[in-house]
Amino acid sequence: MEQYFKARAKEVQRILKYISPWGFVCAAAFLDCLSKLVAGQDNKRKGYKDFVKNYLARINPSYGSFQYKSGSKDLPEQLYHVFRCGLVHQFSLVPDQQSLTSGGRLRSIALCHRKEAKKRNLPHLSQYSSGKISDAAVFVAEDFGKDLKNVVKLIFSPQAKTIDPDIAPKMKEWVKKHPPIMGGF
Repeated sequence: MEQYFKARAKEVQRILKYISPWGFVCAAAFLDCLSKLVAGQDNKRKGYKDFVKNYLARINPSYGSFQYKSGSKDLPEQLYHVFRCGLVHQFSLVPDQQSLTSGGRLRSIALCHRKEAKKRNLPHLSQYSSGKISDAAVFVAEDFGKDLKNVVKLIFSPQAKTIDPDIAPKMKEWVKKHPPIMGGF
């Protein structure tokens, strides 16, 4: 199981290197998968947000402490409503009405790749505003991919038990109920 998810993380990293939105869509879906894996069940939006707060923030504390220009400190919520739901369901960073009602904000996440980030001096998880984007967190594809790789390492490490002592049996149960895609494709 560990090698399987590490291999998927490397694939997402490779896809994120292409100047395309598809890598971000894959990353959003992969985060959703990981959130269910560590919980051993589908805890819906709460599970996704908890995964960001409890696991991804261990890789980079900014996932839990990022502060928007407005003062909001709700990146886990924006990751769910704008990044995950927006990209996966609408292929957009403008959330639908349900996500807006639940706390998502218009264009609260800005996506770019390293080449553009360097050119415009936009570090990963920094504040951004320009044009129609008034208050966003910057996600640099290659840095986000590295964070995903490291969060997979974390969930299979002994340190994961300090977050949830029952993580290993929960992951085994989830994989038993929902075996991951295998085979030669």
